[in-house]
Amino acid sequence: MDNLLIFIDIFSLICYYINIFPRSVDFLNGVFAEHISQFMTKFISNNIKLFISIFIKMSYKLFIVVYSIYIAFSSQAFALLENNKVDTIDNSLELYINNDIRVDKVRIFFNRYDLPLSEYAESFVVSADRYGIDWRIVAAIGFIESTGGKFACKKVEHNAFGWGSCTIGFDSYEEAIDHISMNLAGKYSKTSKYYAGKDIRGILEAYNPPSIVPDYADNVIRQMEIIDNQQIKT
Repeated sequence: MDNLLIFIDIFSLICYYINIFPRSVDFLNGVFAEHISQFMTKFISNNIKLFISIFIKMSYKLFIVVYSIYIAFSSQAFALLENNKVDTIDNSLELYINNDIRVDKVRIFFNRYDLPLSEYAESFVVSADRYGIDWRIVAAIGFIESTGGKFACKKVEHNAFGWGSCTIGFDSYEEAIDHISMNLAGKYSKTSKYYAGKDIRGILEAYNPPSIVPDYADNVIRQMEIIDNQQIKT
């Protein structure tokens, strides 16, 4: 009888645990799954933040390197461009001096009487071409106004053209020739209303009106023709 009771107790205990175990397993599975989910979420989140931080730092460093290279090459390119501009100007001037018959004619024109402006023959041609005016006009004005620089303005320097009624000076004759050429071409805003769009006579009559010197334009045009008729010895 006692053995039967012990058997019944053991059997009952086994049945009890059999009934509880599946629920315990389910509970443990749920807890484990929840912890796993939280761990993975935290792990992934932290790694994404770390990856983004590393990516930003690397991108910034790469940007600095690329930008530095760009600045270095841009500076060199700019320097080369500026040097090329200078070389182009120098080469153009040399081409005028060596090959342009107009330069020879202006030089011979002034050299007939050993006049100072003969040294600047190429400047007359270069500035005339730069601003699109007749290459003879400023040289002819220089002859009429000061006999080719022999009797240049005394109160100011490097003004052999009567510019500004001899009240305006220049640092050099090259500057004077260039400045006056720019004005006669109507390229200077303060004087363009007097010269822009006019022919040679119109320019000369604006430069020195007939009311002041009646034959001024005719005298300058005559010298322009003489310049053009200079004979070049070959």
